[in-house]
Amino acid sequence: MLLNSNKAPNQPVCFECISNSRILRADTDWWDLYHQTFPQEEQEPPQAILDSLDQGVGLAFRVSNKEKTIGLATVHLLTNPSAVFLVYLAIDPAERRKQIGAHFFDYIYQTGAAKLKEMGYRSVGFVWEITASQNPNTQEATALARKINFFEQNGGTVLPYKYFQPPINGSAAVPMHVMFRPGDEGVTLEATNPAALIQAMYCEKYAAINYINPELLEELLEVIST
Repeated sequence: MLLNSNKAPNQPVCFECISNSRILRADTDWWDLYHQTFPQEEQEPPQAILDSLDQGVGLAFRVSNKEKTIGLATVHLLTNPSAVFLVYLAIDPAERRKQIGAHFFDYIYQTGAAKLKEMGYRSVGFVWEITASQNPNTQEATALARKINFFEQNGGTVLPYKYFQPPINGSAAVPMHVMFRPGDEGVTLEATNPAALIQAMYCEKYAAINYINPELLEELLEVIST
């Protein structure tokens, strides 16, 4: 993950929001990067991503240069409370450290918040999951620390909640952290209800789009609340 920089990207790139599932389906570079980046247990079926676009509750994003797609993201637009839920974010490893990530991150949030506003909602902020390392003395833990550092430099805070991503590809829930960045309209972290955000993520995304059993989600919510 890239470190924050206020500089413009040092190569010509284009940021694009995709709301048409047919356009996303046809971008093989996007899907190759998706499958190469995320662990198998964190990859939701492609149809779930496409369905979220078709239902108007999700947006996809890409970064492209003159040759191909080099970055991707997806969000789910939460409404109760209203927030932009960043589901996936990736930059091609060969294109990292080129001042792309921070600008892409901001573009994703601003685009999602504007879409919520069109729908009649005021976004309280940006929320996302990040994989939790199980061993503090591994290369995985070092990579996680870099990712958290990137997000913290871009305004994110790790929420003090035990959290599990519901099983979207397999049978086991995945231990994760939840991070949050307040919106740009005077909302503060202190004025936000993290438990309500997590419940919205479970109900509006994982139950409605990934068809996770509501009873399982209730069990996970009980774990999170303890």
